[in-house]
Amino acid sequence: MPFFPPRSPYSGRLSHTLAALSLSAAALLPAAFAQAAPAPVTDNAPSFTAGPDDVMRVLPAQLLPALQVNCHGVKIAAPAWRAQLDASAALLVNLNQVTVPEKQAVLPMALLCPAPSPLAAAWSRAAEQASNLVKLDFPGAPEQVTGASFIGPEGGRVLIVNRSAQAVRVNLGTWVSKTARLDQYTAPGAAAQPPKVEHLRRALGTQDAQGILLPPMSLSVVG
Repeated sequence: MPFFPPRSPYSGRLSHTLAALSLSAAALLPAAFAQAAPAPVTDNAPSFTAGPDDVMRVLPAQLLPALQVNCHGVKIAAPAWRAQLDASAALLVNLNQVTVPEKQAVLPMALLCPAPSPLAAAWSRAAEQASNLVKLDFPGAPEQVTGASFIGPEGGRVLIVNRSAQAVRVNLGTWVSKTARLDQYTAPGAAAQPPKVEHLRRALGTQDAQGILLPPMSLSVVG
C-alpha cells in the first residue's frame, strides 16, 4: 500500500500565495500594455474661416482655353513649384477686376509645360463650366493664403493657394458642398528624381470638420 506523507501547511500557503500573485500579474498586463500605447498625434494647424462675400466678377472667356497648351515637342525643365504658386496667386489678383486685360487673364505658357502640368490640371478643374468668380478672404490667415470661388450652373469650386511656410486649415462653409472632392498639389519630395509635384485626391470627410488642411506651399481645389 503506497505511503503519502502528510502535506506541510506551509507548502499549502505558499501555493495559494503564488497563485494569487499570478492572477494579479495577469490582471495588470492589459493595463500595462494600454499605458504603453502611443498617444494620437494632434494637429496644431490654425484654422481660418472664409470671410464675407466679395464682389462677383465675370470670368474671362480665354482663361480655360489658354490652359490647353500643346506641349508636344517642347523640351524644357519643369518650372519651379514656387514659381507656379506665385503665378497662381497673381492670376487670382488679376481676375478680381471689373475688366481683365487679355494678357493678365491667363497663366504664362512657360509654366504649363511639360505636360501633364499640375498647374493646368488644378486650374482646369476649378474653372471648368464656371462663368463667374468671387475672391475669398480668410481673416487672420497669413497673407500668402489666397483663394477664389469659381461659380457655374452646377455650383462652385474653390481654388486656394498657400504660399506660406506653415500648414493652415480653412473652413469654406457653404462655398462647397459636403460631398465635395479635394485635389491637392504639394511641393515635390526632396528624394524625388526627377522632382514631381505630389497630388492627393479624396472626398471630404470627418477629418475636415475643423477645416481643410492646406500644407505649406500647396495648391488646392475643392468642389
